[in-house]
Amino acid sequence: MENLGVHSITIENKSRVIINNVLEVLAFSDKEIKLKLKNNDNLLVLGANLKITCFDNKNGSFIASGIVESVKYKNASDNLIKKVFK
Repeated sequence: MENLGVHSITIENKSRVIINNVLEVLAFSDKEIKLKLKNNDNLLVLGANLKITCFDNKNGSFIASGIVESVKYKNASDNLIKKVFK
């Protein structure tokens, strides 16, 4: 049985990011891509000239190219706390 909590992130020469176990692309622009992983974590890819080159929601594979500056895990509760205490 597939372990939904396991995912991997590979960054090649700061110009390509490969991620597996991606459930959906929540939002994207040329500066950031927001992803939801199959374990319900949110992941944020930040950079410049970002383009999604491959996304297969059946097997969860995701590839983006451009200048990859950082990859961050983002909790959904972070946004709620910021809105409440704004």
